[in-house]
Amino acid sequence: MKKIKLRFITVLMMISGGLAFSQTLYGLKKTENGSSTIPFDVVSIDPMTGSTSIVLSTNSLIGVAAGATTYDQQNRRYICWGFDTENNQQLYVMDMDDLVTNTVPFNTVQPIEMEYDLQAQKAYGLWWDGASEHFGEIDLSTGIISSIAVLPGVEAVAIGNSTFDSNTGTYIFIGVDANGFRLYSINAATGAIINSPAIWQNGNRFSALEFNNQNDGKLYGLYQDVDYDNYNQTYQNYYTDLRLAEIDLTTGASTLVDPESSVIGGYLAGYALGGLCFDQQSQQYIIWVQNETGAYLKMVDVATANVVASTPLNSVEGFYELQVDNSNFANNFYNLSASSSFTAHPSGESTNARIYPIPADDIISVESETDIEYYWIYTMDGRVVQQDDLPKNDKISVKKLASGTYFFVASTLKGGFYKKFIVR
Repeated sequence: MKKIKLRFITVLMMISGGLAFSQTLYGLKKTENGSSTIPFDVVSIDPMTGSTSIVLSTNSLIGVAAGATTYDQQNRRYICWGFDTENNQQLYVMDMDDLVTNTVPFNTVQPIEMEYDLQAQKAYGLWWDGASEHFGEIDLSTGIISSIAVLPGVEAVAIGNSTFDSNTGTYIFIGVDANGFRLYSINAATGAIINSPAIWQNGNRFSALEFNNQNDGKLYGLYQDVDYDNYNQTYQNYYTDLRLAEIDLTTGASTLVDPESSVIGGYLAGYALGGLCFDQQSQQYIIWVQNETGAYLKMVDVATANVVASTPLNSVEGFYELQVDNSNFANNFYNLSASSSFTAHPSGESTNARIYPIPADDIISVESETDIEYYWIYTMDGRVVQQDDLPKNDKISVKKLASGTYFFVASTLKGGFYKKFIVR
């Protein structure tokens, strides 16, 4: 399959080498940028300063395919695929709660444009079998990829240009057929092509797709606004503004959110493939962009197209493959059971364990027939508010917790369990 570089925008291609506004941004970074031997770490990123903090190591991930990451919002897992130290292709699943990296080999096909359904809790992707483009589901535990459908007519995929509508279960990407570029909408359950309008007609070009699941659902991207009266001989290019646009999935037409607002402008304006995400909670489009003066992490309010923050990035200490943790949004917006976020831990509510007193004021005591190795405390909407080893006296301070109902989740050698308790 031919993988397409979007030539109308300067992009960063293959990779080898802070929490403002309550956002949790993640990315991949090496302690020595550009090293071919040092594995990537998953880092948290402060969008206001660009500074990073190591969360956990991938242990062996040396090279990452651009745009080949996604995020499991329900179970808080950063997911990507790439090459390990032995040059084998592996699927990496990093648990951001347990701080554990799991890898499974890709023995047959390697999906591109991986996307995660916040509501159905499934991962999807595309791949080329030498004759046809496939759409399918990815089992994150085994790495097994199941074809849901062959996509007729699709001959190539624009790398870094997919997203997912979790409201309707629709996978969205830019692809190419015999007649040119199209905006494809795929029913994730059946693989049927819902819409595939022709795009980029009459110079109307956009990319860097992200989907907003709120406000009845809207697709956004960066529109290339070229000033053909402003050409620079040094850069051999026209001055271009990249502006936030809303895109119609049925017609492929784009409408600027604010024609006067620019995410970035310049003679070499572009964005990093894989360097974008959408924060459902703050309604911000977040992207790593660049021009001839440098690179910047931009946060854009999608309602107004105003640039909320523009943070210069140090090229020496670069990070890649942005993902944002929208687990709170997913739990609340889709009415997911709080217990469903405990998939990796409890098997059910234990009748052989006890938490007292209920309601509690400052301290809870835990009794269990099986030794507890580790515990988590979740709110009813699925947020982890406290976690640690169980103290030797089996007493846990909860005086920092607000009044309300919580889940106590325990990990033991015989499995996991949970118990409800109340803080007064």
